[in-house]
Amino acid sequence: MKRKRTFKKKIRHILEYGGIGLLFLLVRPLSARGVYQLGCALGKLAHTFSGRRIQIALTNLDIAFGDAKSPQEKKRIIRKSFMRMTVSALQILWLHHDTEKRIYQLFPEKPRGLNILAEGLKRNKGAFFIVAHYGNWEAMGIYLGYLEVLHLCSIARRLDNPYLEKTTQAFRTCSGNETFYRDDSPLKIVRALKNNSCVAVMMDQNTAVGGVFVDFFGKKAATPRSVALLSRKLETPILPLFVHPEKNGTYSIEIKPELKLEKTGDKEKDILNLTLECQKAIESVVREHPENWMWVHRRWKTRPPEEQGKKVY
Repeated sequence: MKRKRTFKKKIRHILEYGGIGLLFLLVRPLSARGVYQLGCALGKLAHTFSGRRIQIALTNLDIAFGDAKSPQEKKRIIRKSFMRMTVSALQILWLHHDTEKRIYQLFPEKPRGLNILAEGLKRNKGAFFIVAHYGNWEAMGIYLGYLEVLHLCSIARRLDNPYLEKTTQAFRTCSGNETFYRDDSPLKIVRALKNNSCVAVMMDQNTAVGGVFVDFFGKKAATPRSVALLSRKLETPILPLFVHPEKNGTYSIEIKPELKLEKTGDKEKDILNLTLECQKAIESVVREHPENWMWVHRRWKTRPPEEQGKKVY
């Protein structure tokens, strides 16, 4: 029975890999504008056939905005979010060919806030980038690698499909970046910071194990505590980093001012406060342009102890 399940899984992985390969062949000869237009069209189509995901997104928007946005506004945000995600996915496939040349077509201007990063790195304690599922975060990492003003290490989850994982890992590191996995030793992160590298951490994911609960859009959300913990211990600056969609599928990058930690002498309180500041930084950007965030993620799935037994989704 186990062998049969393993065989079925392998076949599924091969079919998934083959499907992605066909999409790659489809987008490879296109222009940057052509990829954007195709992504918008496929995003609308995906939205039409994603009833369950749309319901998750509606639940999230109800949490985030309540009655402040009308049902029509929420539906528009979801549709636009689907289009953004699909465009980003096709752009990643498009970037697998002639990456260094094509990446500059998506990022025509240098990031805003490079002076903020330079000041932070002068301390020789590295820097944490807090990143969200906002805009095309994968393409941003590739671009920053080619920029050669920093050494970027990103924390990621291994993909379930080993064939896609191998391809994705090669792509993520093609511009000189490194990837750390969630189950790697934290010492890898510490060493990177001590070498004055930048470590990017997704701070808007549901953290089922080992996180802390802080407000995100007014509702407790399970959030990684490692950034605040290591920043407090190593005095590493924390810089919010966002990639903003612009016209016709291009992007701009913004490095925001450092999040400051005022130590109280209470370690756990400091970690909680700094983690909350990270969430506030993400929330403020998502509030301004909600269509750029990935609303289909079950951000509030894990509940605090006092809410055990209560389901959001």
